[in-house]
Amino acid sequence: MKVQKTKAPTVSFDVLQKIPMFRGLSEAEAEHLTQIVGVAEFAPAKDVIEQGAQSQRLWVLLEGKCEVWHKLNGQPPKAAPVMLATLEPYSNFGEMSFFHPAPHSASVRAKTSVKLLYIERANYDRLLAEQPGCCSKLAINTVASLADRLRRMDEWVDELVSKSAASQRVPEWNRLRATLFDGWTL
Repeated sequence: MKVQKTKAPTVSFDVLQKIPMFRGLSEAEAEHLTQIVGVAEFAPAKDVIEQGAQSQRLWVLLEGKCEVWHKLNGQPPKAAPVMLATLEPYSNFGEMSFFHPAPHSASVRAKTSVKLLYIERANYDRLLAEQPGCCSKLAINTVASLADRLRRMDEWVDELVSKSAASQRVPEWNRLRATLFDGWTL
């Protein structure tokens, strides 16, 4: 998908400090970062990213709300996707495909008019060569964001398993755990 970039991004250091993804950046690092970011706007009901498509952009919601939608595997083609979350300002998304080139695992759609900041992977790679400290902080903050999301998913799965009849759900839970941790050395 081609992103329509708005006029030159004007993201102040004060705004960047409010965004968890940019926590810990010095003013100089933030200045370097503003040189590679883009700002895009989407109307309500427009897809920012589409499940199954591939792009390497890291997105941060500046204004408005977005929804995360996922079409379940094995659903009939015309079946409605499931809404997984509503994103508020300063939320980030797209990080899995940004750091690991793979199709998006969900769609993100503007619920309201939205203004988003984004970083293209190629621009990040150029900045990494010049400002590795800045990019390391961004990567560490991304890992923290993903860890928080994984923790919430664990709590959600635990709640689902505890609400279901234990005898029916334990084998499914064990298969999920095996899939998640296959090949990992802990």
